[in-house]
Amino acid sequence: MKQVLLIVCCLSCVSVHAREDGKLYAVLVGVSEYRQAKNNLTYSHQDAIEMYNLLKLQTQEFNLKLLVNRQATKDHITETTRHLFTKVQPEDRVIFFFSGHGNRNCFYTHDQALVVDSLQAIFRECKARWKIILADACFSGTFRASGTEQEAPPAREDRDEHVLLFLSSRSDQTSKESQSLKNGLFTYFLMAGLKGGADRDRDRKVTARELFDFVHPRVKEQSAGKQVPVMWGQFEDDMVVMNWEK
Repeated sequence: MKQVLLIVCCLSCVSVHAREDGKLYAVLVGVSEYRQAKNNLTYSHQDAIEMYNLLKLQTQEFNLKLLVNRQATKDHITETTRHLFTKVQPEDRVIFFFSGHGNRNCFYTHDQALVVDSLQAIFRECKARWKIILADACFSGTFRASGTEQEAPPAREDRDEHVLLFLSSRSDQTSKESQSLKNGLFTYFLMAGLKGGADRDRDRKVTARELFDFVHPRVKEQSAGKQVPVMWGQFEDDMVVMNWEK
């Protein structure tokens, strides 16, 4: 279950104009309203909306699908993701973003649990070379294929499929919302990094390694070590997650 964290933080973001290498397709899901109101969150739907607005700078709007609150049922999410990703070609990138409650190996949609394996099956069928899952959900570290508790990406020799999972917390940790930032803590720093904060060498490209090195220490510090993001998958350090025009 997500928790609320009160912090005050200011981070400057660069002004950007987007370009494409291939096309970007993305499904953005945020669930603040649940069928059982006692489980409601505050900012998860806002996380998805802001990520959607950011990715509109990277691709045409009809390549994006935004599902929030009552739209974000298990069946609607899986059907939308499968349908959108069938359009994808090998040179394209796909992103699946989720913000909401999570548990071991599942997301909680508006109506029921969505097992992560079902999403991974859709990803395996997708032709895109670059595949990314971004999750701001409790216990999301359990989504990794390996049980080894590592924070950083695995050794280079293990990567040959260009699949990246960037997860908001370790397998035994909750993920927090921030009243002052009006976002999930992970999502706030994730978006700040993608907007240019993570672009360490200022080449207008945010790579997987740059994004991890930007987000990981900030979330860990702001949560006093109670929330530690993890990155996992088969990809190169220089895999480009966000690419901006000069």
